[in-house]
Amino acid sequence: MEQAEVAATLRSFVSRSGAVHVVAATPAGMFGCDASGYVSFQLTEEDEPIEVTIDLRAVAAELDVDPHALPPFDADALAGEVTGPLGGLEHTAAAALSLSRALGAPTVVVVWLATEDDTELAISARDGEGCVVVLGDEQFEMDESWPPRGGQPPENPAA
Repeated sequence: MEQAEVAATLRSFVSRSGAVHVVAATPAGMFGCDASGYVSFQLTEEDEPIEVTIDLRAVAAELDVDPHALPPFDADALAGEVTGPLGGLEHTAAAALSLSRALGAPTVVVVWLATEDDTELAISARDGEGCVVVLGDEQFEMDESWPPRGGQPPENPAA
């Protein structure tokens, strides 16, 4: 996939999912996109980021899970608990896996989510592997069966 397509796909994902930040480690390099839509790129074998001209007309790759923006999660790092819309964390994990698939193997994506009190909450995903949920300083390695396949996103999560 071309750099411009990766950038467009990350921008689209962040815009649609409401993610705070997304990073994709691809064979071509490391891409990042924040909530403002700013995309950064760094070659994996270089120490310093380099500037890359990205065609803003590039089309985002199609995802097989349509990411939906959700309200901020209530994350309690000490208790190891995340509270939000029913199925919200699973939906976000499924969307992260979908993004990883769309960008192509062996891409790993990390999606940072909004929380009520700025507790770090992120999901790391690579197609064919279990997701890792990061909550504060703790990491929870999930089984490959999570998130459940074919689940639908919460209905009207912002209502």
